[in-house]
Amino acid sequence: MVEFGSSGFSMPLGGSAYPAPPHHFRGAEQAWATYEADREAVATMLPPGVLADSDPPVCATWVCWYPWTTFGPYHEAFVMVRVQVEGVRYWYQPVIFTDNEIPLTAGREIWGFGKKLAVMRWDWGGAAAGGLRAEQLMFTAERPAGNRILTFTMAMDRLAEPDEVEGLPVLSLRYLPPSDPERAPAAAELVRLDVESTIRDAGALGLDLWAGRASVNLSATSAVDPWHLFAPVRMIDAFFAVSDFSLPLGTVVKDYVAEGHFEPYRSPAS
Repeated sequence: MVEFGSSGFSMPLGGSAYPAPPHHFRGAEQAWATYEADREAVATMLPPGVLADSDPPVCATWVCWYPWTTFGPYHEAFVMVRVQVEGVRYWYQPVIFTDNEIPLTAGREIWGFGKKLAVMRWDWGGAAAGGLRAEQLMFTAERPAGNRILTFTMAMDRLAEPDEVEGLPVLSLRYLPPSDPERAPAAAELVRLDVESTIRDAGALGLDLWAGRASVNLSATSAVDPWHLFAPVRMIDAFFAVSDFSLPLGTVVKDYVAEGHFEPYRSPAS
């Protein structure tokens, strides 16, 4: 008899899709912009007990190119909302895209990141499209191909200091629906992730951390991918960094099933 966990950390049994954390990232390139968004729209995407920590709420849209990771290389884009749960402040992540199936699988199964596959492009100044180079980073995400969900642009203006960036633990909702109609969800947890990150040294320039001007366009309305609910109302700041970091296992800070928030599923026909 094969014991669970004896032949790998994850499914499929005997051919694990990914190993146990921590998962490592080298030379990760990430840009993000923080801004104020619409209070009522953002509130529709927050789980019970998770509240925006300001009015209007503060959101951050991140775009990422990971040239080397234990999952392989991939792109990623996500939105985070600055929230508080029982007096503790976090960045809560409600929506996220990737273009690699292994980090998608691991992200959903381990931490509860609601990853979906999308078509993404990370481009410095239009060179990838055969155009002239410009001073801006441009990132696009389409889902499905041709339906532009996100357009992010940024120009790097100056070197930044680490204390300009507010570091908070990341919060996600790990929800596993029931496999039996008589049972509650297999999991409905708020998971805290503390990321161990080091910004790379750019030599004589210091740390490879930059501040600049960014634009975030989330104007496409999609009932399937409602990123438009996090559209900017007023921009605050923007940063770009090259870093190394690791993703460990998380910590459950709230268990909705144990608290009785979820009852057995009943189909609309029952």
